[in-house]
Amino acid sequence: MISMEGGRTPEILDYRNENGHGWSFYKNDGVLRWFATTPTDDMKMLREVQKLELRDDDVLIAAYPKCGTHWLWEIVTMLRAGNSEYSKKAKGFAMLDPPNFEEADELPSPRVLNTHLYFRHLPENLVEKKIKTILILRNPKDVSVSFFNHLNGVKLSHGFDGTYSEFLDLFLEGKMSNGHYFEYAKDWLQVQKDHPDLPMLTLFYENLKKDPLKNIRTVADFIGVSVSDELCERIAEACIIDKMRTADKGKEHKLYRPDVWKKGHQGLYRKGEVGDWKNWITVAQNEQFDDVIERRLEGTGIVFTYE
Repeated sequence: MISMEGGRTPEILDYRNENGHGWSFYKNDGVLRWFATTPTDDMKMLREVQKLELRDDDVLIAAYPKCGTHWLWEIVTMLRAGNSEYSKKAKGFAMLDPPNFEEADELPSPRVLNTHLYFRHLPENLVEKKIKTILILRNPKDVSVSFFNHLNGVKLSHGFDGTYSEFLDLFLEGKMSNGHYFEYAKDWLQVQKDHPDLPMLTLFYENLKKDPLKNIRTVADFIGVSVSDELCERIAEACIIDKMRTADKGKEHKLYRPDVWKKGHQGLYRKGEVGDWKNWITVAQNEQFDDVIERRLEGTGIVFTYE
């Protein structure tokens, strides 16, 4: 990367396809970054994120976009509160990512923070303070479909007006903000190896979907809160997608406003199902996807559930 300290502007990488669909990025420490204003501003904000002072009782959720961040954040927030009431604040206010990271810094303790950032872009005292960190992974085929529908539905400048087939080409090549999903997953798994003193829990979206009570209790044990079976059941019921969609309508955050989304789009929450990719991916695309998964995840031990 060309650093801002070197006095030079980073190279802009134009990854739009022949139809003009896609994005332009710059590269920061090997990671493709979409920029709302300029690369220089984005790099400045990332350095400010790295300098944030985490608190001993923080819990951090790390996830690539569309892997269940909202779902898990609401669950953890309820567990820490000891009830199944929805947070009055939206998840976006607790996000460490630019440009709204300062809102998270101003939240009162105890905080449930969340991020799509790579470890190297997060606060430098994350390991020192032994912040309890939960990584949630989701099968990449459903991630691609969910991410496409999100970006295809949003009116913001980083939206996507092309077809799913066009989007999938970009997704499999890692020409996305935050780069390749597989690199993101591998990077966080490497963090666990490099920093054994950092308390980390890895969850899979599909397991949480299949057995929410068991996984909610696993999360509760990890963050150190005592819960009853009844509370776990209430939280699981409160955090089904239709109820979260309704609950979030009254929250103050730009991504919950209907005017941010194209007409007819459901907003942040779509189906939340496992296996919906079968309605989108052709046989040929699936073979291509499987090839990329096999190559990219070789030796990681990651096994995804696809239905």
